[in-house]
Amino acid sequence: MAEQKLTARQEKLVLNIFNGMSQHDAYIQAGYSRKQSPATIDRNACALLKNNKVLTRLAELREEARLPDVVSFGERQRVLTEITRARMTDFMTCGADGTWMHDIGGETLNTAALKRVDTTTMPYGDKKDDLSVILTKVELISPIEAIKELNKMDGVYTPDPLVNNDNRTFNIVVMNEEQKGLVKRLIDGERTNRPESNKSI
Repeated sequence: MAEQKLTARQEKLVLNIFNGMSQHDAYIQAGYSRKQSPATIDRNACALLKNNKVLTRLAELREEARLPDVVSFGERQRVLTEITRARMTDFMTCGADGTWMHDIGGETLNTAALKRVDTTTMPYGDKKDDLSVILTKVELISPIEAIKELNKMDGVYTPDPLVNNDNRTFNIVVMNEEQKGLVKRLIDGERTNRPESNKSI
């Protein structure tokens, strides 16, 4: 099935909307009639912007314009998963003498989990030997925080309820004693509805 193309005016309308024009202005600037009432222009522009071809083209433009340096949903999930799975042993190797040492390089797994790496050179042995040892301190990002973020992305958590503190003050004007009594009962938390009178059948 051949792909249907937009007309020149439809393409211009899409470009105008993409560039930030209001639908009213985009419609007129695309070459559609100015002789209609503003309400008719808005209605026609709205109808055009609901057209599947127009919507598809607008989505294409927005996808093309997406900044390449903005992290996608999948990339965010991968980084957070890497943080969650990281262990201190990912950054260590066992030397020939059986001692563990930090080994952080290009092939190291889960490097997104690194929060901080501090390296210090310290003298080792006698001063005359002029030996030194490199001490490396590695701190990882909390996997619990990464798990929380992943759960939020997956919709596991329900949003916190919205609490509305309303500190409005109402002034009630009471016109007679009966109303004054009803207001007092309201303030005291009593029922305010009147008992039904005995009606004869």
